Amino acid sequence: MGVGFGGNAVFNRASPSSYDACVARIAADYLSNIRRPPARVLDIGGTDRGFRSRGGLPPRAQVIIANPERGVGADFDYVSSIGPNVEGFDLAMLFGVMMYIERAPLVGLMRDVRQRLRGAGTLLIAEPDPEGVLGKAEVAAKTIYAAVRSLWDPTKFHFHSKGETAEMLREAGFVRITERPDLTPNAMKVTWPPPQPRYFVVAATV
Repeated sequence: MGVGFGGNAVFNRASPSSYDACVARIAADYLSNIRRPPARVLDIGGTDRGFRSRGGLPPRAQVIIANPERGVGADFDYVSSIGPNVEGFDLAMLFGVMMYIERAPLVGLMRDVRQRLRGAGTLLIAEPDPEGVLGKAEVAAKTIYAAVRSLWDPTKFHFHSKGETAEMLREAGFVRITERPDLTPNAMKVTWPPPQPRYFVVAATV
């Protein structure tokens, strides 16, 4: 997937999955009242250093990672690699991944995730916000960083705004879309100075 997809700290400092307090809040909101424990989480693009390693998860919670990069502790390369007989998920997370995927395959991924959720399962998206002055500066910084890091084959970014994300979620069949800015490390004030770029967080259910 390219520079940063495997949990690169250059890009992930502002991700909710980088902080125990944020993970605990996510677990409390989306995993505490499931009907069929243990809780099952699909972490798309995650690593062993991310959500799976944080405190605050319910006892016996199962975090399955889908990430094609080597050495990140993934269980599957892609969501599409997960067999149809694998049990569904209560929460799917797409954190800092959309920027690497064009719109059409991204809608396809969202649709695939929707079909793998069980019960009142939720797809939770957290993505660097490309809008505003700081967002545009971050877009430029990422593009330059990728070009310098790999001169011959730089990572191609596809930045998606919060509004575009909501449109894609509806196209993928999600009905209830809720903004969750309270789940960011900036809102929870878990570190200082506030990490940049700011992420937007959106929760989607069927």
